[in-house]
Amino acid sequence: MLALPLPPLKPCRFLRRKNRFLVEADVGPLHLANSGRMAELLRPGTPCHYHSRPTPRTQGRMVLVEAEGVLVGVDAALAGRLLELLLRQGAFGPLGALRKEVRLREERLDFWARIGEEEAFLEAKNCNRVAEGLALFPDAPTLRGARHLRLLADLARQGVLAYAVWMVQHPLAQAFALDPEDLPLWEAAREAERAGVRLLAYRVRPSLEALHLEAPLPWVWLTPPGGSGRLP
Repeated sequence: MLALPLPPLKPCRFLRRKNRFLVEADVGPLHLANSGRMAELLRPGTPCHYHSRPTPRTQGRMVLVEAEGVLVGVDAALAGRLLELLLRQGAFGPLGALRKEVRLREERLDFWARIGEEEAFLEAKNCNRVAEGLALFPDAPTLRGARHLRLLADLARQGVLAYAVWMVQHPLAQAFALDPEDLPLWEAAREAERAGVRLLAYRVRPSLEALHLEAPLPWVWLTPPGGSGRLP
């Protein structure tokens, strides 16, 4: 099993969210690298774990939250590092070259890679919202995510390998779905799939020491409200 080591973590308790990327904990303000709502995870008094790295504004970075008796990862920036780990271990084929944060058509994708003899573009997304075993993305509407999927679709139609990979940092996830309430994202994903983009989701089991990559999750397509989305 592949694992991404975490820095030393300290316990704390969540008090309240101050803005999209800043929370108040009993140890002081912490950076939260996640724009999702996470209402079911971030409740006053919830035990959390943070990496202590004081700055003028914060005491460190929140990494894990305890929920339903398990640890859940809330640092969305780690999704890219998990995908990089898969790439370097050859999960998608022999890796010949890798570049990060590639600018393309006024957007930025996480990776360009040479896999075997083929060029590939890859985007990593983070998910930690799980209800009754089903991981749902997004936790808040994401126009940027829809733009990324449309760009990957264009690349796939040109014969380039294209991947969108969701890292579900929640050990209770048994399957993955895009929330059809975000219809622009849902429709962009259907377009991407038809164009040949490889849509994948992996369950990640957090511990206090590392994020453990587990098997890919089954993909479920939910029908949008009123059946407004087009299913093939």
